[in-house]
Parts: sequence; C-alpha cells; structure tokens
Amino acid sequence: MKMFRSMLMRRWMIEGLKLSAGLALSVLLGWLAIRGLDWGAVADNLAAVSPVRLALALGVLMAAGWLRAVRWKLLFTHEEITIRRLFIVQHEGLGISNVMPFRVASEITQLAVLTLRDGIKSATALATLGMERVIDVVASTVVLAAAFLMVPEMKDFSVSAWGVHLSISVFIWGILGFTVVSVLLVRLFAWSESLGFVSKFRFLAAFAHAVGDLERERMRLALSLSVSVLYWLLVGVTAWLVATAVALPVSPVVATVVIMGTIFFATAIPAAPSAVGTFEFSVVYVLGFFGFEDNDAFVFAVVCHVVFFLPATIIAAIFLPREGVLSLHHVRRLTRMGIGRS
Repeated sequence: MKMFRSMLMRRWMIEGLKLSAGLALSVLLGWLAIRGLDWGAVADNLAAVSPVRLALALGVLMAAGWLRAVRWKLLFTHEEITIRRLFIVQHEGLGISNVMPFRVASEITQLAVLTLRDGIKSATALATLGMERVIDVVASTVVLAAAFLMVPEMKDFSVSAWGVHLSISVFIWGILGFTVVSVLLVRLFAWSESLGFVSKFRFLAAFAHAVGDLERERMRLALSLSVSVLYWLLVGVTAWLVATAVALPVSPVVATVVIMGTIFFATAIPAAPSAVGTFEFSVVYVLGFFGFEDNDAFVFAVVCHVVFFLPATIIAAIFLPREGVLSLHHVRRLTRMGIGRS
C-alpha cells in the first residue's frame, strides 16, 4: 500500500512538471495555428456550418463511444457490470480529464468510480484499464498504418523543427515500437504472477493475477481488438462528417489520418487541458500539407475539437456529481485502501 501511494505521489509530481511545459507549449502552438488568419473568413465559415451534419457526426461519435464501452466490458472476465454503466464511467473519466490539468485524472476517476461505487476490485479495474490502453494502441496503429498506405501523399510527409527533420517512416516505426513495448509489458506482468517475491505485495500480486487472467483470455482479447478497430474507424467517420459540415472537401481516409494523427500528437506531448492550442495546431499543420488554406483548416479544427471534447465533458458534469467519489471522505478512503479493494 505504501509503495502504491509513493508511486501515485511521484506520478502527480511528474504530471505537475508536464502541466507547466504543456501550458507553455499550448500557448506557442496555439499562436502558430492562428497567426495570419482572416478572422472575417473564419467567422463566415463557422456561421455556415451545417447543424444537421454536425448532429450526425455527434451521433456517430456516441456510437463509437458505446463500442468503446463494449470493448471494456469484454475485459471483465468475472465481474457483473453493464455496458451502459461502463459507457458512463468512461465518459466521466474523459470529461474530467478535459477540464483538469492532469491527464492521469481520467484513469484515477474511472478507477475510483469502479472501486468505490461499483465494488470492483482495484487490481481487476486497473488491469482492465491497462489492457484497454494496450489494445487501443494496437488497434489505432493498425488503422493509422492502413490509412497511411491508402494516402499516397503521406509518403512525402515530414516535420522539420529546430534543424531536425523527421520523415513519416520515423513516426510509423515509433508507433510500432511503442505498440511492441506495450504488448511485452502485458506479457511481463502476466509472467510475474509466478514469481515468489510478487506474492509478498498484496496489490501487486492481485494486479499480476488479474493481468494473467486477461492474457489467457485470447478470444476475448481478439474480439476486443476487433471492436477497437471498428471504434477507430467510426472516429474517422466522425471527423469526415465534421468536414462535410464545414464544407471541407476531404476524403474519409484523409479525415481519419488527420484526426488520428492529431489525437496521437495531442496526447503524446504535454498540453493544456483539452489540448487547447495543440489540437488546432496539429489539424492546421496536417491539412496544410494536403493543400488546404489555414482559414478552412482552423474552422475544421475548432469544430472537430468541440465535437470530440464537449460530449464527454457534459456527461461528466451530469453524472459525476452523483457518484460522490470525489468527496474528501472518499478520497481519504481511496488512499487508505490503496485505491479500492485489492
């Protein structure tokens, strides 16, 4: 328990340093995204957004969110919890992460709700959260790599900054490398279940056992991976529908590349809450590579940002206060128990 608390404190310290860097970087990238814009043209484009297609985009995004909850449900091998409940818990975490300065707030919130309100063992909840992230990385890598191959222009895509030139192959190999490391870590945790010293730490032993249980459920993991691929495809469709709503002539494949690349970029580097500035810069930069004007790209970035971030924030605002897990009493209980029951 003490070890877990110490790890948690170190994580918060790291997040604090990342926050400071993220705020500075978001301001810089946000300024780069808006410099030279024709604000009159931007206002006209925003006023011309199609509300019907925007509503359709939100509907597809909610369907994707439901699939994400289905994926999470598949990772609970014994616990009884509904897909609807997981949909709410997931968006509670995403929503609070959008407004909190620490990205780890999402996982902590979801973990707290599952353990304190739904009675899920903390080791099991943590194992499913970790496995979900790994499956998400693998699935998104597959979809993004396929999208890159379907867009001929991407072979020439590169980023140059401060004298450093990075080609698209560097990004692809970096993503693939991260995926391999993630999978190996899962295998390592599953293997550590058999080590004698692990049993001396109750939470660590329970966590290793939970990961081991999941790792042996090959059919569940395969089905979860398939659902994840479908989820990311719907994310791409959502971005394409937003593009049609703002009259941006991009194909579904290009829209998928833009939104997934932006999500990867916005979550890989330190940023302000909701990736403000960082998100817009990434969209404008990538669309500029495809020949789109900054004014049009910025409008797409802003509308896309609202579509992808606002629903989870609203859901969290509605449901999270009813959970009561963020009260001082529950926070103390959470810490005392080592984040719930092991």
